[in-house]
Amino acid sequence: MLGPKWESALKRGFILILLLVVIALAVLRGGFLRTELVAQESSEPVESTASGSVADVKVHRRQDKDGYLGREVCRECHAANYELHGMHGHAHTFALASDEKIASKFAGRNFDYGEPYGNYEYDQDEEALSVRLSGESEESFPLQYALGSGHHAITLLSLAKDAEKGTVAYEHRGSWFRDRDRLGRTPGQPLTTPESESERFGMKHVDNVMQKCIYCHTTTGTVADQKIVGLTANVNCEKCHGPGAEHVRQARAMKEPPPFSVGSDKWDSESEIQLCGDCHRLPEAITLKELRDYPDKLARFQPVGLLRSQCFIESEGALRCTTCHNPHRTISDVSKSEHVANCIQCHQPGKSSHVSCPVSTTEGCIKCHMPKYDFESLGTGFHDHWIRVHPED
Repeated sequence: MLGPKWESALKRGFILILLLVVIALAVLRGGFLRTELVAQESSEPVESTASGSVADVKVHRRQDKDGYLGREVCRECHAANYELHGMHGHAHTFALASDEKIASKFAGRNFDYGEPYGNYEYDQDEEALSVRLSGESEESFPLQYALGSGHHAITLLSLAKDAEKGTVAYEHRGSWFRDRDRLGRTPGQPLTTPESESERFGMKHVDNVMQKCIYCHTTTGTVADQKIVGLTANVNCEKCHGPGAEHVRQARAMKEPPPFSVGSDKWDSESEIQLCGDCHRLPEAITLKELRDYPDKLARFQPVGLLRSQCFIESEGALRCTTCHNPHRTISDVSKSEHVANCIQCHQPGKSSHVSCPVSTTEGCIKCHMPKYDFESLGTGFHDHWIRVHPED
């Protein structure tokens, strides 16, 4: 039998051991949770380089400090729009050039740009896509990123170190075009004498122009130190709707969450055109001479034409981009009759407040008032959104 002193000592010892066990479990649990959280926070790289894998630009954070969640979370409540968006060009605007689907369009092929640039030969190894000048040098130029959905074309972009600017971008002079599966000259690049060897491979972009290239082809991402920091590839839900963390929190907490972003009462036609025009161009991005002369090429920039249309001006804010376009649905899936129906709803002959067409009130609206201009250099065409009676008609 143990004496009272020994029993008291054993009790105190047992209690001490129990406390130590509880503390140890708490520490271990905290460490486990911290590891899990760190793993969640690190599930997407915040920067991407040419040596990264395809997965590097397709993974999305569950939530970052700015409240971005990724399009997969939106799918919980918006499955239909999620599926439509997956077929839209916006869902495929940015990739690594080393992605097999991209590289296969260039690797093993030649494209003779002509003077003063040369004949490009494309090659792919296990890590990257590159290009070199045929018959001139064995040294290759790395091709890092692919911009464009591939519905019409894909242009390649590379980041490089620069003594003056720190980082510059080279927009490759050759692009892939879906029509005839061909390589051709990248549109919009003037024929100028290259000032460096790198400029033989691509047009040099710096500062805001360089950042805008990434901005308009991604949901998030900023160029810094020859890398893209905070990258979320493609134009996804949160590019237009904004960070969704708070909206998702409210939607999970209540049956009828308040309207979010473009669904709110404050959202109007001006807000919408500003949003779309941020990348599809606004008049402020066009020269005064071009705005005055309105050359055919401005058909590429739909908001510029829409803003000068009488349909828009006299609608008093009723007409906007989404009047005719479902932003989640690819335009190739919309029939001509659906487009005409959008016109007719505001031009009905039986309503005195409407202006009806004297030629036809049931057909031909798009062909007559929004003709398509084909651009061979782009491999596609665009309908002119300056809705009007054309002088030649």
